[in-house]
Amino acid sequence: MLKGFRCPYGQGDISFADCIEHARTDPPECGFVQPILAGIVNNIRGEMSEITVTQLLNCMRKIVLDQRHDHFIEPQQLYYAFRGQMFHQIAAGIPLDDAVVEERFRRDVAGITISGQPDLIVPRLKKLYDFKTTKRVPKKGQVYANHGLQVNIYRWLVQPLYEIDELEIVYMDMSEVRRAKVKVMDIHKLMGWLVPRVRKLKEGLEEGRLPERAGPDGLWQCNGYCSFTERCWPDGVPSPMALRRKEARAKEIVLDAVRRKRAASPP
Repeated sequence: MLKGFRCPYGQGDISFADCIEHARTDPPECGFVQPILAGIVNNIRGEMSEITVTQLLNCMRKIVLDQRHDHFIEPQQLYYAFRGQMFHQIAAGIPLDDAVVEERFRRDVAGITISGQPDLIVPRLKKLYDFKTTKRVPKKGQVYANHGLQVNIYRWLVQPLYEIDELEIVYMDMSEVRRAKVKVMDIHKLMGWLVPRVRKLKEGLEEGRLPERAGPDGLWQCNGYCSFTERCWPDGVPSPMALRRKEARAKEIVLDAVRRKRAASPP
């Protein structure tokens, strides 16, 4: 379980409460100020004891290790989520008629409760929106990896209460806003992705089976976003290309062994 910050400014592993209290003295060596640290902590408290849609989209090994071990994390690793939440809070503070804003939903699948918090639902339009802050908005009509899957899971999550026919992501960077429509996935196809993933997660949480490390497309999480990187990659995080080559070689070794076994078998 996440217990506090790993301070990069000389305080070592420190609880959230002690860090915020220390920040009241305005230490000049600290790169953060108390209001930002408090905002980061408040942003994560509601999710610490639950499995969220966002977590499911990322490294499952990290979810299991997070639950299994007490750990500390550098503030910078949590800042990106906090930055995005600032935009969400602005939207949440605006009164919108006939809209559901920043409400958390829960639903059980394969024996695990999943929670998620869509940014905006407009029931009369049967439409769900999610806001994303990025370094750079994607090209017109495009959606970044996993974002489309995320809003489709949100659609499934709210299905018992709201019928949703349209999904949209609103991207924001420091210079512009861009809206992107998301294709609604067939529910059977969505469950075909979600259920096996949740079952693997359940095995890790309840049976002690540690999920596999992040693959080539998920290695970005191992660079500054995880407290367990050295445990998973003691020799350093490989590049995505190097990991793909390694996986291809391992697959070829297995296939070659199968071919040789078949060739040696009597007709």
